[in-house]
Amino acid sequence: MAHSMLTPFSEYLKVEQSKYPELTLDNIQKLKESLEDDDNLPPISDKRYLAFLHSCNFDIELAKKTIQSCYRFHFRIPQVFCELDPLADDIELSYNCLSIGQMPTVNTNKNDRVLFMMFQDTNHEMFEYLPLFKYLAMWMNYTLLKYGTCDGMVIVIDTKGLNWRHIVKIPIGISAKMLKFLEVGLPIRLKAVHVLNAGSATQMLMKMVTRLANQELLEKIILHPAGSDDIFNYISRNELPAEVGGSGKSHSFFNDELYNDLIDFRDVFLEQNEILNNQMMYVNQRHDQDDE
Repeated sequence: MAHSMLTPFSEYLKVEQSKYPELTLDNIQKLKESLEDDDNLPPISDKRYLAFLHSCNFDIELAKKTIQSCYRFHFRIPQVFCELDPLADDIELSYNCLSIGQMPTVNTNKNDRVLFMMFQDTNHEMFEYLPLFKYLAMWMNYTLLKYGTCDGMVIVIDTKGLNWRHIVKIPIGISAKMLKFLEVGLPIRLKAVHVLNAGSATQMLMKMVTRLANQELLEKIILHPAGSDDIFNYISRNELPAEVGGSGKSHSFFNDELYNDLIDFRDVFLEQNEILNNQMMYVNQRHDQDDE
């Protein structure tokens, strides 16, 4: 079942409990109470608490620490998490440069959910990392709100067309924080990242990632060389677009679908921006007062 922005929590919870009975209202309340004295956190919705509890395999203490880490990184890189707008110029540029789509065959149940990415335009001058990070942040919020939780999120990246000119544009500081966020702050279960058509540029990128990421995250990254069809040992053809040998529609269909869905959820992102920016201002003012 797909939810809407207006789906009440009681209805959302009922659907999620049908997938995971461990998501009890009592445990969600315990998680909320464990964080009620943490002034560094913004207001958090019940749906968000549920997502963190699920992502941490129903471990309340781990979910608490993950929430604290999540918002700590939100405030360390606000240019990623606090400025989300699917109608912004940089997001439109990313939409035209990259194709990012959620495969539809598994959205409404608890099975793994697939996000597919590839270049539409390989011109390095069009490509920027910051809009990509923002795009992925919006997708993460959107997929939880619309489709709820699932066993695992699987990201498939076709790197055909990637070259050293794309690699040298990486903002090291922001990227290092993003990798750390992936390690300790995700409200989703990241199962795997499959990299298709991995060549010399991918190896260059992986050298950088290897220096920054921990072993647990690195073990989730699986490289597939050009010409390999090993990806279908992990993901069925039904869950990938035609351009990489799947039996789904063209990647452009899924790219358009996700982009338009993000626009439909724009009010959610703008409200979140306001909440996060207000909280960041409050925390900064309190720290300034402590320094006086």
